[in-house]
Amino acid sequence: MKQIILMCTLSLSSYYLMAQTSTCAVMLDSLKGTYEGDCNGGKANGHGKAVGADSYEGNFKNGYPDGMGKYTWKNGNYYNGNWKKGVKEGQGVMHVMVNNKDSVVTGFWKKDVYKGEYENPYIIRNTTSEIGRVSVTKIGGKERSVTITVENLQTTGTLTSGSFQASTTMTGEQITRGSYVSKSNTTLTNKDITTFRGVVFPFRGVFNFGNSIFEIEIFEEGVWDISVPINK
Repeated sequence: MKQIILMCTLSLSSYYLMAQTSTCAVMLDSLKGTYEGDCNGGKANGHGKAVGADSYEGNFKNGYPDGMGKYTWKNGNYYNGNWKKGVKEGQGVMHVMVNNKDSVVTGFWKKDVYKGEYENPYIIRNTTSEIGRVSVTKIGGKERSVTITVENLQTTGTLTSGSFQASTTMTGEQITRGSYVSKSNTTLTNKDITTFRGVVFPFRGVFNFGNSIFEIEIFEEGVWDISVPINK
């Protein structure tokens, strides 16, 4: 009698699991096939594993990979990291086979697009009140450089030898992380342009323009153009 009850219990449990699996939808076509795991409202929700043309094991929300999880493509490449609504979002590691060797890409993704090794390629650490909205742009090229253009928005200065001399220039810098090989400076009508070349990143510095102070840390190597407007 006990064996019959046990067999009935196991049969009901198996039926319940099969019913739960068959009615728990995965929304990505590439993962539609079989699903085992948590379910809510007829959709994969919580921790689970889906196997279709590709496979995924990790957190789901409303039928989509959402949260931490590992997605494996049918060619063997895989991504292990954060997801949101079925696309890569946040920090993760991508493994891609290139010429039978595992090539690893680590960093951050935004809406399924790789953004770089760091979540924020730069951080403005400090500015004094007279400095306006700083513009930081990474441009093309293989050179490792940082150009800082300080602009006096009020265009005040002194006339020397028949030419206008900008009143705001870079008066000093303190590099607290990284280094550079050389530095050049150009002074225009109301702009002072300083370029640091051969920069070793991450690069962090405190830059003085008279009594004005600007501090930035740049994590990604490349060609950087920084515009610093000063109202005084």
